[in-house]
Amino acid sequence: KGDYSFFSEKQKYLFYHFNPGKANIFINLLAEGEIIYRDNSNLNINSGTTLGAYGGEIRGTILNKFGFFIRGYQGQVFGSRETARLKKEVNYNFKYNLAPDEGYFDETSGYLSADFDMLKLKFGRDRLLIGYGEVKPFVADNSPMFDYLSLNIKYEFLNFSFFHGKLLGNSTFINDSITGGTNVVDEKYLGYHRLSFDITPSVTLGAGELIIYGNRGIDLSYLNPFTFYKSVEHSNQDRDNSMLFFDLNIKPLAGVKLFTSLFIDDISFGKIGSGWYGNQTLLHAGIFSTNLYMIVPMDINVEYSRVEPYTLTHRLHGNNYTNNGYNIGANLQPNSELFFSQINYRFNHRLRCSASFLFTIHGANPVNDDGSIENIGGNINLGHRVSDSESVEFLTGDKEYLREFSFFIIYEPVNQVDFTININFLNNSLQNSITNKETQFYFLISARI
Repeated sequence: KGDYSFFSEKQKYLFYHFNPGKANIFINLLAEGEIIYRDNSNLNINSGTTLGAYGGEIRGTILNKFGFFIRGYQGQVFGSRETARLKKEVNYNFKYNLAPDEGYFDETSGYLSADFDMLKLKFGRDRLLIGYGEVKPFVADNSPMFDYLSLNIKYEFLNFSFFHGKLLGNSTFINDSITGGTNVVDEKYLGYHRLSFDITPSVTLGAGELIIYGNRGIDLSYLNPFTFYKSVEHSNQDRDNSMLFFDLNIKPLAGVKLFTSLFIDDISFGKIGSGWYGNQTLLHAGIFSTNLYMIVPMDINVEYSRVEPYTLTHRLHGNNYTNNGYNIGANLQPNSELFFSQINYRFNHRLRCSASFLFTIHGANPVNDDGSIENIGGNINLGHRVSDSESVEFLTGDKEYLREFSFFIIYEPVNQVDFTININFLNNSLQNSITNKETQFYFLISARI
């Protein structure tokens, strides 16, 4: 069917076929235009750019058990290339960065899923988010999307989840006068599994592992969801990077949620408190409240993260916790602590806004006069070297202070047509006595036709 009406308040499709119990298919076209403006007096930058993108998506179900989804779009940048890189999808897009005069970018996602009530399977590529809160410690939207295979089992009070994903490792360019050269990207993979229990309706306790490995093809030993990654790493001759985590979610009152996660990259209990570099942990905690919603349509979120030196790094560069050089979790370096607060307000079902403040303290690796780096565990892409000190102290190095205030407002005048305004104010005090003050303005119009 194709009875599309732009002003309809129902869910809209360019085309759909609906046959309950057998097969359903829905098709939409996508279009968006965005204006980005950037002002940074310290770097003498005052520029703007316009981005346009179009594409489509197809999704559907088969026999009420199987689902499929495919989405793709391509876009063009008109204006400052550097300002356009403020948009993540452009910044790490290979095609856009291929040539200095290239303005084209694209992206695709899609998956096939199966739902058997207690057991769910999925294979594909889309944005995977794992962890409590807005500043997600495990898998966030900071790095490019990746392909993965996932499994989820839910039975009453027990939940088990697993995925195995394909990442992008170290990249090098091999020049060749005949072929023009080629990019060589190291193989890199991420494994994850987690078991959680609903101890009570208000308390959930979880534990799991993560594994990073690479420089070889898919390792079948990590495709098995029901093993201990640490033991498998040992049997694989200790070439990989396994990590352990625990998380807790408590709802003490109606509309209030307390959560915390402890991420253990490496630890020696006998050396806790000694300053040993190998005690690498990440602590994330927060509170989310909606208990004022009956009085004021508002919710509040407050979070704290502490990342010890060298956490998320690895002595083998290819095993650090990155995808294409970006932190797989939140955009936070080791040897840092972060304070985050956010208020969301809903005027009505058409109009909502949010305001947030993020404050980060980071101990950066000092750079010596001869250009060498004094490694104190402040860079996710530089693990501990044999020549580095065995002792470190939290937040030593060159102190950096990052402050970011953000304001969002989203208005949907017609169903599936959105107007978004985002304003960011940055005030950063970086190493080498560099002050960076910047204002960023985004205006986005998007439509699903």
